[in-house]
Amino acid sequence: MFRLALRLSLHSGREALIRLIVTMTAVAVGVAILLAVLADFHAFQVTNNRPFWEGTGSTQNGQLNEPTSNVELWHYSNDIFKGQTIERLDLAALGPNAPVPPGIARLPGSGQYYASPALAALLRATPPDELGDRFPGSLVGTIGERALTGPDELVIFVGYLPAQLAALPGTIRVSTIATASGRQVWSPYFRDAFVVSALAFLLPILILIGTATRLAAARREERFAALRLVGATPRQISVIASVDAIVGALLGTVLGIGIFLLVRPALANTAITSARYFVNYVTPTASGYVGILITVPLASAIASLLSLRRVRISPLGVSRRTTPPAPKVWRLVPLLVGIALFIVGLAVTTPKSLGAPAFPGLILILIGLVVGGPWLTTQAARLLARSVKGAAALLAARRLADNPKAAFRTVRGLVLAVFLGTIVAGLLPAVNSTTATPSANALSNVLLEGFTPGPICGNSVNCTGSGPDGLENQPAKQAVALKGLPPRTGARLVSQLQAFRGATVFPIYSLPQSLNPNHPGANNGIISCDSLKQLVVLGGCAPGVKAIEANTFNLYGDNPTFTTQPIAGPGLGNSTVSDNFTGLYLQSVLIKVDNPTTLERVRTFLTTHTPLSASGAAPRTFGEAVQARVAVGTTVQRLVFIAVALTLLVAGCSLAVAVGGGLWSANDRSACCV
Repeated sequence: MFRLALRLSLHSGREALIRLIVTMTAVAVGVAILLAVLADFHAFQVTNNRPFWEGTGSTQNGQLNEPTSNVELWHYSNDIFKGQTIERLDLAALGPNAPVPPGIARLPGSGQYYASPALAALLRATPPDELGDRFPGSLVGTIGERALTGPDELVIFVGYLPAQLAALPGTIRVSTIATASGRQVWSPYFRDAFVVSALAFLLPILILIGTATRLAAARREERFAALRLVGATPRQISVIASVDAIVGALLGTVLGIGIFLLVRPALANTAITSARYFVNYVTPTASGYVGILITVPLASAIASLLSLRRVRISPLGVSRRTTPPAPKVWRLVPLLVGIALFIVGLAVTTPKSLGAPAFPGLILILIGLVVGGPWLTTQAARLLARSVKGAAALLAARRLADNPKAAFRTVRGLVLAVFLGTIVAGLLPAVNSTTATPSANALSNVLLEGFTPGPICGNSVNCTGSGPDGLENQPAKQAVALKGLPPRTGARLVSQLQAFRGATVFPIYSLPQSLNPNHPGANNGIISCDSLKQLVVLGGCAPGVKAIEANTFNLYGDNPTFTTQPIAGPGLGNSTVSDNFTGLYLQSVLIKVDNPTTLERVRTFLTTHTPLSASGAAPRTFGEAVQARVAVGTTVQRLVFIAVALTLLVAGCSLAVAVGGGLWSANDRSACCV
């Protein structure tokens, strides 16, 4: 029976060959797209689960720079260049067996550094006063894949003498480098977007495969009915139909794998999630390949068997064509539940959090559209019949109402694509608008450099470190961590910054009494009213006032929606203070720059002239902070738009196959009647 089935599939003339080629092509398109999704998701998972060396913690044994065989000094921080985050690790070995970070063979010596390939290329192409001067020493090698998330990541390991590094706030002793994966705050968001995008066109792919398998179903039904008339059993017909479907699907799957392997290099060079992955990560797992080879032919066989139910009833079943029962209203239940879940998800979405229930609601809506589509088609056909005139329109409405399942089957992929495109076009720009507020845009060219501890985020929403610890026995460093740069150091820095052409400096000082636990109120900083006049969105002073107390905590966050809220004005509890800032610690500086070159030169100057700063965070503009936040929504938008585009492609193929199959069957019936 298997040999007969293979012969019927492969050697039944021109009609069978064309059907086999069309089925193979349709399945190959679906499989290639599915493998591309699995490959990118695998790269995302491998990258996200790599050893999180950035999260290495302190070893609390001995004095900071006490020589120890297996210990080194470790100072982790971030920098920024033209909106790109640079991860910086300063190192100094305290003994011959000090641990070596991943990606390099040995620790850099004093005056040496290792850079990632992308950063090494950037250093060669950029003037030193804009970037290279931030890193003392010379390049002695490049950092390997084990320490990086992709070929474009900017990372540098800089070598120091122990005495030099021990003098910096935030330096810790390390005996073991972290190897566990680090959970980044936005990773679940990207993962959910991947899942939603994959499911968004997984359904159309299954529809395409099912439609291709059912190609010329009427003609095959007649052939199988003839076999029943000459004595074939229902079981034998099922075997023949299954083999016919499996052969086409299996050949199509192999062809799809071949197409994927051809386009894989181009896929690896595409930054789908705003960053490229290493080429060897962009591949499905072995189980993914095996799963595709098994599930696609199996799904095709099931679709083929379901399409031949009338033949299994009796050999004359194909001749008794009756109107199928109308779809029941229960088909709307998944759609209504999905809409309710989606609304709940949107209701709990705020500028500070994204509603996780929106994702399962969206998935359930997609399933609900497929399940409830036939019922909706029936209602649309009835409405069309009542509202149009003319024989052609009435006949079309009647045909839709007679078999709404078949009518909806040809367009359901397009329905899903249009639905997703509409959701993305309306939802994500609204989410991005909560970050790119007018106040945030007004400060787009203002650089903020804080000198007290804060999260180490670079220009990213995924923070990779925190402020210094272990300062209990270091009073001088502890004072800097609590209040900022010492008065003389701060005054000298402000004077030097004011000498930069194209830069305007607005210093913020620490309020001395704010460190007292019994200090009333929330104010912790002092700012001049002249500064506020040039930073209008941050508020203003009453007439005649020269300096005020202010609550500056929000300035040092990572969300521009809150960092650009007013810190001065009616109802904010600002008290008048002296404009004599002598003797005050410098908490931070705001610097307005007139062009990108000035920005990078100022940033380089801050990096090289603030060694006492307790902040490992890089100085960045409010505009760069907006850019980092908007990039998250843009990445998700890109993922879903790709899903929509692929869904349209697959749905178009499905529609073409369905229409072609219908015309083919109609021609066969016409030929039989001539």
